[in-house]
Amino acid sequence: MADRRHAQGRCPEFAERGERTARGVATTAPALLALLIAGLLPGCGGGNPGVNGWDATGRDVPVEDAAGDPWVGPDTDEPRDLAADGTPDVAPRDPGTTADPGAPTDVAPTDPGNDAASTDATPLCPNDPTYDYTCTPGVELTCLKGICILGMCIGPVRDPGRWNGCGDGVCDPCEGRCPADCGPAPVFTGTKEYVNDTTITVWVHGFSNKSSSEMKKIVYGRDRGCGGLLTEMRAYGFDRPCSTDPGGATAPNQMSRVEYYGGTPADWLTADQIAEIEQFPYSGPTALHRYGLIVAKFIRHKLATTGATHVNLACHSMGCFVLRYVIENDLEGLASERRFVRWFTSAGVIAGAQLARLYDNPTVRQAGPLIGLELSDFVIMHPDFVQDFAAAWDHRLHEGNSPYLGGTIIHHLCGTDPKIREALNIALLDLNNPSDEPNDGIMYTEGEFFHSQSRLGTLINPQGRYVRATRSYVREYHMEVPNTPQGPLLAAATMMGSRKVFLRIRSIELLKDRESRNLFDGENGKPPAEVTMRVGVRYDPYVQQTFGRSVLVHEDRPEHRGAPLIEMSQNYTMDPDFMVFEGPVFDEMTSIRVEVELLEADWYPRFGVREYQFNIHERLIQWSGDVPLQDGNIDFQNEYAKVRMNVQVLPMY
Repeated sequence: MADRRHAQGRCPEFAERGERTARGVATTAPALLALLIAGLLPGCGGGNPGVNGWDATGRDVPVEDAAGDPWVGPDTDEPRDLAADGTPDVAPRDPGTTADPGAPTDVAPTDPGNDAASTDATPLCPNDPTYDYTCTPGVELTCLKGICILGMCIGPVRDPGRWNGCGDGVCDPCEGRCPADCGPAPVFTGTKEYVNDTTITVWVHGFSNKSSSEMKKIVYGRDRGCGGLLTEMRAYGFDRPCSTDPGGATAPNQMSRVEYYGGTPADWLTADQIAEIEQFPYSGPTALHRYGLIVAKFIRHKLATTGATHVNLACHSMGCFVLRYVIENDLEGLASERRFVRWFTSAGVIAGAQLARLYDNPTVRQAGPLIGLELSDFVIMHPDFVQDFAAAWDHRLHEGNSPYLGGTIIHHLCGTDPKIREALNIALLDLNNPSDEPNDGIMYTEGEFFHSQSRLGTLINPQGRYVRATRSYVREYHMEVPNTPQGPLLAAATMMGSRKVFLRIRSIELLKDRESRNLFDGENGKPPAEVTMRVGVRYDPYVQQTFGRSVLVHEDRPEHRGAPLIEMSQNYTMDPDFMVFEGPVFDEMTSIRVEVELLEADWYPRFGVREYQFNIHERLIQWSGDVPLQDGNIDFQNEYAKVRMNVQVLPMY
């Protein structure tokens, strides 16, 4: 497909693209489309455009970030810091100044060229090609990564390279909205404070399918009090007053949940604020900016009425996407004032919802109300839309590179159970998942976290190390991820902890590969060995002794499809950089309890391993015990392998 660039802040361009009439689809049976939506678009949103290891930018995105380097992931704009001591070898860029990044509006995009008036000084930029959603069965390029049904393309990946040039340090005249290259750098005021009594905690909920009549009655900007994860965090020491408790409404360290849905304004909103919000309807592509404004104004209102100075953020599903938009677009100036200090996401729509690609087709969208899908939030969760407007700095869908994220402590909790409880345990995404990607039934797991961050987007600790966003996995499906025992425990550690631990396999010497070399050796498969791992991590003994609970905070295994894999030959040594665990820990903790098992895989379809389906993994080596929270190495070996596991503990402030 032809390359396309987007004019700054133009939401209608996206809307117009979605509203074009598909050629030849008038004869398609509406019932077929309704069944398709019923089967593939449930009443909650999520997904990942990055199947097959690449994202909508067209750039390689490794499943396991080689950046095990805990101070920073792969940079997009600067050389990676490989200094042995982790100190930066390139000074961070001066943030400078920036203009308002803009918001989706109803102003028509400016056609940058291709007319007779163009001159040498006015470059000819590619026009936006008309996409008519017709396709030829069996010809992938006519419906890239989509489904071709009766000559109609549903859920395609469109123009995957349209933002490739953004973030390369060169302002292309056709680049449009790319602050990383073309905009002045942000101006920051204020100081991040990670420990004080004037930090509020705000929860932002996820998608909920609402009818038009229901939406009109909901009060937007309403304080919904606490409950759920906010309340459960108290069991792990994060005991803060709730905004609806007696005296809680004015507490500068309160917890609260904001309602961003609705057509009726909350009492605290002024006439001017209401007028600004009501410019953006909650149906269609303007909904994202509306939701973002409501959340940002709610936070600004809380800061003003409580005397709070900083904000902890927590979210689920689409609420995390709304927060990414608020942060990267600096709504209400909150990010540039350095108000946001910690951010915990649970099954977050960080990189858009793959299922929302199905809603790109106008005929599918028209069939939505037939099965009760009136709310068009699927439009704004489309990965292309997320890339265009929420990933506002450099449009890297899976990367947290924006300087507005800089200095924020971030942890992602990701789901890996594909079975949806409310739908008879159907594994929805696995109905069309040829790459066998891990998922939580609604979201592909790879779309729930920042795969990497540039130095501008990370936290720089007192030693000058770059501490990036971390992630952990829980075996649960999308809607229940924040309700698991892991949710409030890791959220509390994110909100209170001053350290992050990074535990990695840094060396494997393969002594025996456990591959079959003769008919009777009891092994399966052929060399080289395919090495993967199983991992379980608990915050014991501290959590067990202090809170009376033993919680599996992280679980990663090939059966869940999230574990990494490498190939290696017998009698060779490799650094696989397998991340055993990464995440925030409580200040009082002195160790974590870990069980790690290295396996030789004979059946792991995600990575093309299909050697023997009946005994899918054979153990190479196992280690379990308490890992001290201090820098060092743990060495272990047996007849099959010698392993070095590296521990790094980084203070964040």
